[in-house]
Amino acid sequence: MTSAAVLLIIPNDMKETFYNLHPAVNLAFFAAVIFLSMFNMHPVCLGIALLCALLNALYLSGRKAAVLSLKFLLPAAFFIIILNPLFNHQGVTIIQYLPWGNPLTLESVVYGFASSAVLFSVVLWFSCWNRVMTSDKLVHLFGRISPAFSLVLSMALRFVPRFIAEFKQVMQAQKQLSPSGKTSLSARFKRGIRVMSVMVSRSMEGSVETADSMKSRGYGLKGRTSYSLYQFTARDGAVLIFILLETAALIALLAFGKMKFRYFPSAKWSEPDGFTIAFYLLYGALMLTPLILNVREGLQWKRLQSKI
Repeated sequence: MTSAAVLLIIPNDMKETFYNLHPAVNLAFFAAVIFLSMFNMHPVCLGIALLCALLNALYLSGRKAAVLSLKFLLPAAFFIIILNPLFNHQGVTIIQYLPWGNPLTLESVVYGFASSAVLFSVVLWFSCWNRVMTSDKLVHLFGRISPAFSLVLSMALRFVPRFIAEFKQVMQAQKQLSPSGKTSLSARFKRGIRVMSVMVSRSMEGSVETADSMKSRGYGLKGRTSYSLYQFTARDGAVLIFILLETAALIALLAFGKMKFRYFPSAKWSEPDGFTIAFYLLYGALMLTPLILNVREGLQWKRLQSKI
């Protein structure tokens, strides 16, 4: 059975297994995979991180991840691949000389691909973060530690999508008020000024209302209690222990130099051995944790349905 077929047989309510875990488990996972994706520049690990991030993003966000990849990530990655060899001339393997006399080296080209892979995977991981780590989860995690910080963080995450939605509404209203047909540049400029004026007024009014509302509810006062939907269960503990142990093992292998790879002045890497293979397997298993949990839950649900 292909992976696409496996995804199709899973009911929608079973695709939220990782999403429904405790926020601390979600936070630990994303902190681990983003850290490892950013600071492990081994080419094989970059490929694993990129593939796993893409699979998770497609699974969690569907077409949104594909659109993000095509519209932003691919052009940005191509720009880095082209730009890096033009300004980075390190390396001993000269392919040819550029028209202005600087050498074009193979090592700088390879490093450009590696840098673009890091950008690609990290942005995809953050798209998964936005899908899983809602403002409610962040408030639950940091509300008792720092109520002000958790409130500001949740408002900041909510501000951008809300601002864009309201901006579209105001812009559409202004277009309806203007006469049909082509408008001059000055008319469009004045309309833009009016839209921005309305948006600034709305933002200031919304911030004042939010401040008054939170103050009236006693937000941040000592001894204030709050209701939470999130309970730390045995399953959450098992997944958290799995993530922490795998992350510790991967960091230990990195610290002992088992995954060394040098790009400059010439490419050099450690000879693969049993530890290297173990690292690859642990690395892939960690980054596929959400997908494994969701698919496993879906297959289990399908098996129970077949027994009815």
